[in-house]
Amino acid sequence: MASIRIQDLVKRFENGVEAVQGVTLEVADGEFVVLVGPSGCGKSTTLRMVAGLEEASAGDIFIGGKRVNDVEPGKRDIAMVFQNYALYPHMTVRQNMSFGLKMRHVSKAEIQQRVNDAAAILSIESLLERRPRELSGGQRQRVAVGRAIVRKPAAYLFDEPLSNLDAKLRLQMRKELAQIHQQLKTTTLYVTHDQVEAMTLGQRIVVMNEGIIQQVATPMKLYQEPANRFVATFIGSPAMNILPGKILENGQQFQTRNSRTTYPIRMPANQAGPASPALLGFRPEHLTLDASHPQIGAIEVDLVERLGDASLVYFKLEDQNCTARLPGNAACQQGERLSLHLPKDKWHLFSAQSPHEVVSRGCSAGK
Repeated sequence: MASIRIQDLVKRFENGVEAVQGVTLEVADGEFVVLVGPSGCGKSTTLRMVAGLEEASAGDIFIGGKRVNDVEPGKRDIAMVFQNYALYPHMTVRQNMSFGLKMRHVSKAEIQQRVNDAAAILSIESLLERRPRELSGGQRQRVAVGRAIVRKPAAYLFDEPLSNLDAKLRLQMRKELAQIHQQLKTTTLYVTHDQVEAMTLGQRIVVMNEGIIQQVATPMKLYQEPANRFVATFIGSPAMNILPGKILENGQQFQTRNSRTTYPIRMPANQAGPASPALLGFRPEHLTLDASHPQIGAIEVDLVERLGDASLVYFKLEDQNCTARLPGNAACQQGERLSLHLPKDKWHLFSAQSPHEVVSRGCSAGK
């Protein structure tokens, strides 16, 4: 096993577009780190540069302490699992899993042992003599993972490996990948656009947007203390509600954009004072029905989605579309007026001038 370190990594294409802009990141030996972000944010390009499939325009890549910028992909001691499985259709599962080892002139006995061990870990012993066309999508993905496991590399790289699977299979494979990492404890860098996948798999998560790292933190740290507006609205489902407005000169009140409502806020001492304009954010799941303490006030329900364990209630607040995630049996219906409460420590205050800036994380506010 080995650590992965990238320093000031840049990828600039011929048309001048910088897909990756000065990314610096370290994945510790044995750590599972997930790169997550919207399409085009640079996460897959970053992974491909680590693998050697894309040439870095600037910056350095280290695997196990060794600079590998000029090292061929096959000699970087990494194994990569792709989105499309990349299995040889004319080979059996056993042949697909052992092909890379044969190219490295590993002995037949060791190849057989490694393939059998990997097949046991993935519960695909009964599939070893089948060909890819005879397998389901989930089975093909297990084979692709098995082909990586037999290599016993210093690190694993995963490029959206579950995106072609249906929801049930994705859930099952997430569980299996987590168990495999617990068993093998191999350094892993994993790319996905699915925040649920990122939150459930990653020991740490790297949120990217427009080629820039927005925040690196544990899953709960990202959720509870988003570094900026982008992270706040990207992490969490449904997304965080955002009200535009400004902080008044006394630094103790937030006024909504249409000036109808003012919310008292308590800024940290080192951040007190005016910082207009600003955005006030709160998560749908932190709202509750409470007529006696209607901190948000009365709202009119536009739509209710019943999900069984929860009800998503859509409404407008200060002309902004908002969502509340209430219990599944919540007594509410379209057109009804409800009083919503939000705990005073569940507000977040962000800069309205840049999605990369934060004014205050988890500031407290209330009426």
